[in-house]
Amino acid sequence: MSNLIKVPHSVVFESIIDLDKIPANLLPALLKLNETDLLTMCKEATVSAISESKFLQIANENNTWAEVSIKGDN
Repeated sequence: MSNLIKVPHSVVFESIIDLDKIPANLLPALLKLNETDLLTMCKEATVSAISESKFLQIANENNTWAEVSIKGDN
């Protein structure tokens, strides 16, 4: 038996894309994306940014009793 407690929780991110500022060569491809693909693109970009920022390393630094991690789609 494990002495661990898992506490699933979430944070909602919102992407705001300014169609006046997006590079012109990317706009047609962006507008062709369906809602599912657009959501996938935004989620992947957010996870990538979190990874590059070392957020999890900082969040877990000096923690001996709890650990934060990112799980797949829920």
